[in-house]
Amino acid sequence: MHKYFPFQVDCGDCLDTQFIEFLAKSGAIKFGDFTLKSGRQSPYFISTGELCTGAASYELGRHYAKKIKETFGEDFDSVFGPAYKGVPLAVSAAVALAKDFGINKSWLFDRKEKKTYGDASMFVGTADVGAKVVIVDDVFTTGGTKVEAIEKLEKGLKAEIKGIVIAVDRMERGVKGNAIAEFTEDTGVSVVAITNINDIFEHLKGRNVDGTVYVDKDTYEAFLAYRKKYGV
Repeated sequence: MHKYFPFQVDCGDCLDTQFIEFLAKSGAIKFGDFTLKSGRQSPYFISTGELCTGAASYELGRHYAKKIKETFGEDFDSVFGPAYKGVPLAVSAAVALAKDFGINKSWLFDRKEKKTYGDASMFVGTADVGAKVVIVDDVFTTGGTKVEAIEKLEKGLKAEIKGIVIAVDRMERGVKGNAIAEFTEDTGVSVVAITNINDIFEHLKGRNVDGTVYVDKDTYEAFLAYRKKYGV
């Protein structure tokens, strides 16, 4: 373990397990009662915005970088993060790609409103017209934010969207079935996740992680009820 990056673990196939525990210990996944943007009441909430230290940001970026490399190799030009939560994801992933894998790509994010002075671009960062772009985001629920990002990139840069990498697949139902499958069918853009919510709950259920049980019996049963109502 690197002294400056206390979360870092290099263990090959067990990386997803370490990622799950990293999310729990760092507070990036919380358990309780939360109202989501979709209006659904959820027994858990995921926010990578909690990972705001240098060490945590690097560790998060390292997991994204590994998934990006596994999925796309070096066949992309830029890592895009939708404002605002996607901004540090894009930057940390680009840093980790260069540091850990020797893949030097630019990062990019959008402005909420286009500037009317100076650099009037709707984007911050570097990407040429027609660039191949990988989008990074924290979770996938209904896909609305991702559709907006794709439209901005295609309209503003004529970008080729290689795919989307998320931290956690909530594995939720869309209009007819799996929300991610529906999204891919509608947009033609694939979505890959570092881990999924079923694996998170199954791994943490009753498990003592450094002195804390994050998922007790009641929390797990609340998750099962939510999954029955909204899951796939």
